[in-house]
This record gives sequence, C-alpha cells and structure tokens, in this order.
Amino acid sequence: MWKTVVIFISALLAVEGTMVGGRTDIEINNEGVQNALNFAVAQHNRGNNDVFLSQVAKVVKAQVQVVSGLKYFITVQMQKTSCRKGRANEQCDILSKPANRPYRCTFIVWSRPWINDIRVVEEKCT
Repeated sequence: MWKTVVIFISALLAVEGTMVGGRTDIEINNEGVQNALNFAVAQHNRGNNDVFLSQVAKVVKAQVQVVSGLKYFITVQMQKTSCRKGRANEQCDILSKPANRPYRCTFIVWSRPWINDIRVVEEKCT
C-alpha cells in the first residue's frame, strides 16, 4: 500500500509547477513510467497474433497527466525478439534480421495505484 502511495506522490512531484490536468514530460526511469510501460508491452504481446514477443528497443517520449489517477503517455520503438510466446524466464534478444523492422507504438496507460488498478486505454502502433 505504501509503495503505491510513494509512486503516486513521486509522479505528482514530477509534475509540480504545471497546469492541473495538463501533460508534462517525465523521466523514463521513473518507477510509475516503468510499471506502466511493462504493463502496456505485456498487453501488446498478448493482443497480437505474432509468434514472437516484441520488446522496447527505445523509449522516444514519456509524459504524465494527473487525472483521477495518473495517465501515462509513452511512445516507444518496438522490435520483435528471438523469444516465442509462452516461454517463461527467457533472455530475449532483438532479432537482427533485415525483415525485423522497428515499429513505433504509443501507449496511454491509466493507473490508480491506491486501488491497484492499471489499464491500457489506448494503443496505436505503426
């Protein structure tokens, strides 16, 4: 419980001085951003028909918006890995084949840590 309160407070401190309800840039290594990103990537992998898992190759941008919770806007570059879906605890390397082109995804993740609720509200990949 206290850990979720600390995450929420640290995110609020990261947006101090900005307009309430407005988006602001946030550090990529922020614990709340990392939790949101990990959740979004797991949902992305569950929701596609690919045989291989994809992972983040590069974080392009991360923003947070204080709403009734925290809404994270995360843009990443994704690539397929050598790991097949369904295998646990495997080290996954990004495939280096020419056909494995990176693709860009923007995830919007809404988090309400005090009630242990997190969800991807929008995902756009191109």
